[in-house]
Amino acid sequence: MSRNRKRRGIRLRGGAPAELQLSNRAACGDIPKLLPLIHVTAVGTAKEIIGSTKLETRTCSVFGKKLVYFFSVKPAYRLGDSDEKSHQINRFPFVFVVRPESIADPFHVYPFDTGGAFSGVFDDQADPHLFLEEYALKSHHSAVAGQIGWAFGSIESYFEGNIRHDILENVPRFDTVTRGYVDIAQMARTGNNQPDKRASAIEIASVHDIPLKDNVTLAIIPKQYLEDDDGHGNVDFLDRLNKLNIPWTTYNWQPNTSPNAFQGEIADLVRLHLQEGGYLT
Repeated sequence: MSRNRKRRGIRLRGGAPAELQLSNRAACGDIPKLLPLIHVTAVGTAKEIIGSTKLETRTCSVFGKKLVYFFSVKPAYRLGDSDEKSHQINRFPFVFVVRPESIADPFHVYPFDTGGAFSGVFDDQADPHLFLEEYALKSHHSAVAGQIGWAFGSIESYFEGNIRHDILENVPRFDTVTRGYVDIAQMARTGNNQPDKRASAIEIASVHDIPLKDNVTLAIIPKQYLEDDDGHGNVDFLDRLNKLNIPWTTYNWQPNTSPNAFQGEIADLVRLHLQEGGYLT
């Protein structure tokens, strides 16, 4: 299959398995092998998830399998029309922080958002001659720790999207997969004009539904979805959260803003939660 810049997105290779140049560089050091998982969706979708009492797999347009997706540790997201202003609270972010133990055997682990890669989000930096499977990491939790240890050196640097400044030292030119990954990951670094945290957010997929009860350690919800300005609570929804034993915190939503406008506030709330859990300092 030929590849060129006229074709958007990093495509699937298919056929023979790819050489895993990148995954072989894992060096986790003292990073925990199990790290919290983050699932970001829209409020309207979260309402359905809460009603079903589980995070359900859905057919993935990239891999053609029923999967449910997470990022490790950080709440990287771009919801549909996420740069467009709206007064509809259902369009805005709702975050589930999930125990990693809820996925015993990940279906796959990738060093960035595969949906974004496949749709062309990273095309400005992506090597047009590489295929998606070539970036795959080994399909277990220790691969996450290994990727963070090698590429970032610490969970804090990974959370911020700042890869090691010397990451390409001793990486030969013929290791095009590793170098291709670094080109993409730099799109997430602090100081980028428009950093996209998905470019270095480690993706974990499961082929199994994830029950919410006792697996969700925190939900992050627009405050105004739980109570109105007069103090009237969303009693039915709050009751469902309590029955599922889901702790929650809120961000201060405002109408006629965009879903992306709350990325910083949501990241701060996740950071605080991870600090309380001893994952970040």
